Amino acid sequence: MKVTFIMPCVGRKPGSAKYIRSWLMEPLALAALAGLTPRSIDRICYDDRLEAIPYDEKSDLVAINTETYTARRAYQIAAEYRKRKVPVVMGGFHATLMPDEVQRHCDAVVIGPAEKVWPQILEDCASHRLGKRYKDETTRAEFSVMPDRSIYQDKRYSQVTLVETARGCRYTCEFCSISAFFEHRYTTRPIQEVVDELKQLNARNIFFVDDNLFVNRSRSIELLQAIKPLNLRWVGQVSIDICKDPQILQLLSDSGCAGVLIGFESLNPDNLDAMGKRNNLLQEYDSALAILRRYGLAVYGTFVFGYDHDTRQTFEATLHFAQKHKLFFAAFNHLVPFPGTPLYNRLHSEQRLLYDAWWLDDSYRFGDIAFKPYLMSAQDLSETCRQYRKKFYSSRSVLYRSLDRQANCKNVFMAALYLHENMSARIQVDQRQGLPLGIG
Repeated sequence: MKVTFIMPCVGRKPGSAKYIRSWLMEPLALAALAGLTPRSIDRICYDDRLEAIPYDEKSDLVAINTETYTARRAYQIAAEYRKRKVPVVMGGFHATLMPDEVQRHCDAVVIGPAEKVWPQILEDCASHRLGKRYKDETTRAEFSVMPDRSIYQDKRYSQVTLVETARGCRYTCEFCSISAFFEHRYTTRPIQEVVDELKQLNARNIFFVDDNLFVNRSRSIELLQAIKPLNLRWVGQVSIDICKDPQILQLLSDSGCAGVLIGFESLNPDNLDAMGKRNNLLQEYDSALAILRRYGLAVYGTFVFGYDHDTRQTFEATLHFAQKHKLFFAAFNHLVPFPGTPLYNRLHSEQRLLYDAWWLDDSYRFGDIAFKPYLMSAQDLSETCRQYRKKFYSSRSVLYRSLDRQANCKNVFMAALYLHENMSARIQVDQRQGLPLGIG
């Protein structure tokens, strides 16, 4: 038996073979499935972002990771395999949140995490009795998986290795699909298993992909103490309230943390209330960011624009904030109504969606706004996001933020990384804007 794992691309602009470099991270979910696949089964992975897919190559089962932005391309790939009578199984966030839609384009859908159902899928496929839907109905506080990255072969991914230690988040932000995917549950992976994986990797630069590394304080301390001897250089996603915990901050620094990603989302308290993100400590941002810098932690701040109190002045205030605090990176993201989220349902009920299914619409382009904003037009919101990304990554801004010698440029490695990544981000602003979905 042979299984083919597929990672679809978002899309490409006509005439361009190059893909957005910052989007070329390793597909961790496919490596996890490969690790759960018996060695008696042949396994191969094709990454649509990097290579052509050989549809005529023999395969007994095709597994496609399907997200909302890649759904259109995933359906095209699935159709090619199904024309050749090869069964296709789809999983991922979009498959979980839109199973009826996805079901129309494949033979089987995985709803939620796949670890417990993947062995059954393989058995059913081998017996020619593949089911329509698979879902792990058990309630577990812990999961176990050891990714097999050998399926990546010599693919040229970004030079950071993705590692997962836990899933889910304690918050339920209106626009976020994480809570819906994990059904509001938080599950953890055995810390020793994480350490074992890190020891096996021939990599020093790690991105912990957990939605929030610090949901459980005692576990976080145990994890940081366990990875401290490994001489890693790593980044991860956190909530800003860690700034109130000196023990955690010291362990972050001691364990090799180079930076943290923080979802500030908005500087407007009314917007934060609408999002359901009441945990953010607006009045303490200045002191919190100063504390992070003292511990040598660079900050990647993410912001979301398009809530009902946002105007062009909101962008200006956010840019000032991001530059004032010399953020390593800042994401000026527009609000995206992902299907299956409370935001999507609310905008639908308010008749503010501009597309029935924007992710499948021929006219939709990456960077377009899929709903009617309140104080700005959709076109103005999209263009203003682009303009302020370019302002943040302008030469003047990059130079000013490089003056941070505590975090951004605290050593030669960080200074080189800072300059390279910020210059690349500036180029990619226009590369991403207007990207059509589903063109491989």
